Formats: sequence, structure tokens, C-alpha cells
Amino acid sequence: MKLSLLPLNPISEELYRNHKTFHDGDSGLDLFIIEDQMIKAGETAFIKLGFKAAAYSIDGDKPLSYLLIPRSSICKSPLRLSNSVGLIDAGYRGEIMAPVDNIKNFDFEVKKGERYFQLVAFNGEKITLNVVDELDEKTSRGESGFGSTNKLDDNPSPSCKMPKL
Repeated sequence: MKLSLLPLNPISEELYRNHKTFHDGDSGLDLFIIEDQMIKAGETAFIKLGFKAAAYSIDGDKPLSYLLIPRSSICKSPLRLSNSVGLIDAGYRGEIMAPVDNIKNFDFEVKKGERYFQLVAFNGEKITLNVVDELDEKTSRGESGFGSTNKLDDNPSPSCKMPKL
């Protein structure tokens, strides 16, 4: 899968400019935390990952959906991905974010440069990353995400409100 990644700030640009999978045969592309963020005990919070993206088939002709999943090492932290697996639809062009639950009774800080999540193609093939200055197409979905077709979003839980973009 080819992934066009649009950094949203200089920190993301720096972290992703020469990034790739770490080992031959890796299916997941690790994602970086772009700024320190405290997740309070028992809280659900969104971690902004500092980029927008578009995925395509290897030959580049077909837009693809892909997955955001936790890395196995997340078990060393009190964080869990709130929706278990994040499905990023082919037409989504908003910022990639990770909704997390802090399941413990102590606050936990994620720090710039740490990696808790990864992107994975549905078929597990390697992701080829291309950092871009703009995403090449507009879609009908655009930047609408996190249950954008569900009316329940009008009254989200007080502990799980979408961040202001």
C-alpha cells in the first residue's frame, strides 16, 4: 500500500520525513506522538498524530481504506485504543487521531517521539510512505470522522468530546 502523508506542523515533518518500517516483513508503520500530552486517570482523550493521509494500491490507481491499531508495546502503558481498531475510510482526509482510554487510577503522559500506534493495510502488505506537501484529491467524506454518519455524535459523552481543529 502507498501512503501519502501530509504533515500538519514542523514536528511531524521532521519525524516522518525519512520514516519507514523498521524490519523487512513488517506490516505496521509506527506512528509518532508529536507533542507531550497528559491523559488523566480514567479519562478518554484524543491524541492528535499531526498528519493527514491518503492510501492507495501499490500501482496508485485505487484509493484504499486502512487500519489504525495499537502496537503490542502499548500493554506497558495504562492506555487502550478506545475503539479497539480504527478504520480509516479511503475518502477520509482529516487529521489522524487516536482516541484512548486511560484505564488506570493514575495520570499518564505520552511524550513526543514515542510510538503507541501503527497503520496497517487490510491485507498486511508493507506500507510505502511518501511525505507530501498536499493531498492530491478532494473526497465526498473530506474531514468528517469518528462516527460522522451517526446521530449520537450530537451529544457525545462529556469525557469524549472531539477536539477543536
